[in-house]
Amino acid sequence: GLEVVWGSSGGALAGLFTGHVPAPASAPPPDEMGAHQVTPESPLCATCHDSPLRQASSSAPLSARTTASSQKGSERSSPMPRRGSERSNSSSPSPSPSPSKSGDPDTKTRHVQPLTRNSVRRNSGKKRASSQGRPSDGHGAPPSTLLDSSVRPTDRIVVIGDLHGMVHKARALWRVLQDMLTQPMLLSALVVFLGDYCDRGLFTRELICWLIALQKERARRGGRTVCLIGNHDFCLLGFLGLLPRPDNEPAFFRQTWDREERFLGRHECDRWWGEGEGDEVLDEVHLQGRRWGGSLYERSYGSAATFASYNAERGDRAGLLRAVPEEHLDFLARCPWVHVEENASLGRCIFVHAGLAADGSADCEAQIERLQNRDASHHQPEQLFGRDSVLHTPPQLAHSGVTVISGHHGRVLLRHFRIIVDTCSGDERNSLGALVLPDMLLVYSDGKVEPRDASVVFPGRARKKAPCVVGDPGTPKSATGSWPPSPNASEPTTPFTPNSFRGFLKEQSWQHADPRQQGWSFSMPQGDSSPLEE
Repeated sequence: GLEVVWGSSGGALAGLFTGHVPAPASAPPPDEMGAHQVTPESPLCATCHDSPLRQASSSAPLSARTTASSQKGSERSSPMPRRGSERSNSSSPSPSPSPSKSGDPDTKTRHVQPLTRNSVRRNSGKKRASSQGRPSDGHGAPPSTLLDSSVRPTDRIVVIGDLHGMVHKARALWRVLQDMLTQPMLLSALVVFLGDYCDRGLFTRELICWLIALQKERARRGGRTVCLIGNHDFCLLGFLGLLPRPDNEPAFFRQTWDREERFLGRHECDRWWGEGEGDEVLDEVHLQGRRWGGSLYERSYGSAATFASYNAERGDRAGLLRAVPEEHLDFLARCPWVHVEENASLGRCIFVHAGLAADGSADCEAQIERLQNRDASHHQPEQLFGRDSVLHTPPQLAHSGVTVISGHHGRVLLRHFRIIVDTCSGDERNSLGALVLPDMLLVYSDGKVEPRDASVVFPGRARKKAPCVVGDPGTPKSATGSWPPSPNASEPTTPFTPNSFRGFLKEQSWQHADPRQQGWSFSMPQGDSSPLEE
């Protein structure tokens, strides 16, 4: 590959052709992963008390890693002579390199990276954190100075998007939130997880363990944590027969799939799960559970990763029921389908995984009531599975100043009384994001913080510019302190269209190979550390 030598000045120099391509830091080798031990209470290594993925990527300072990388690259590659200079070099010895000055910044830490399609755009101006390891808002000020001083800590809300088995990203994001808000302020805030805890990612089991421990620990200390159900979690419960149903109707879920309607594809039924199963088993499975466990929707659902996380064969319903701990089943079954919050700063907020139908076909209060009652009689609840029909807030709610907040759509979208937060979508290449309200700060698991304009969502409410310094006494109070600005702050973003997520799914392939065949391991011995102490 073509390597590019990056100096501390940020310029790019044409490099040399070598065959060395370093392994990505975000995917440690299997032996590195297997050397770490985690606990059900806090999925951290029992010996080093750190995340296995974070250990692999941040065990050494940046300067040490860059210097080691440059030395490694220089050992493997030899300089290629310039065209036309072969004779002169063969007849006369090459001049010895002159010693560099001690103050030359380009000779202290020279970082050699392979040239890829996006490497120049990504590395030319991206500096994610300061020398102290704190997050940066991209405008030169520490994120803590962007918090609104007029907001009471109990009125602050932290909304976290779809997790999809990414336990390492969830822990990294939680550490960034703790550094920015401090533990007491984060404990006073309402934390809402928007659902989708299983599928696509490799660590569904470890993620649910972490969520259970986090929710218990915050409740013990007086904090409030809401874990909503997502459409993937709905499918998992529907596959296992754990969705609520009337006691006097044993074949209650048969009505969701035992009929011919337009929503069923021409040959869809042939690729559902349950071929050869008896009626007593199929009567317990919801339509979405049969889709989730079958082969037709594997590309979009990615259910093979959930089976592998619990060491069960794909499609083995009885094996998955035996493998999933009872505590995990209780956690998923207790997840609310909707949460309504009365906030002193934002008014009434409705949290739901996908949104509320805004086309006028259903009454808003009736939708909320069905969600509160966990009505699973519909073949595909629009509030959990919808796309274009739930992108807006229903007009009757928007006119009353009610805000609908959801994830599910694979984007960050801010509209009139409508918020969508889903930055990861189960893709390892994307950062997990959270939105801090009412400060309108978009926080990422890689430490980046993006202030957003509150007036886009809440008319007449602009983001406060008066700084509110929290955290360590040494935090700089000036907006131009020691925090390095991000040159990518003004970089234009790709606009989203109603069909962008469908196009995203077509480009991706969620038909993962069995992760167990790739050597991934994640053992979980007993331990007593707290998830809030990360």
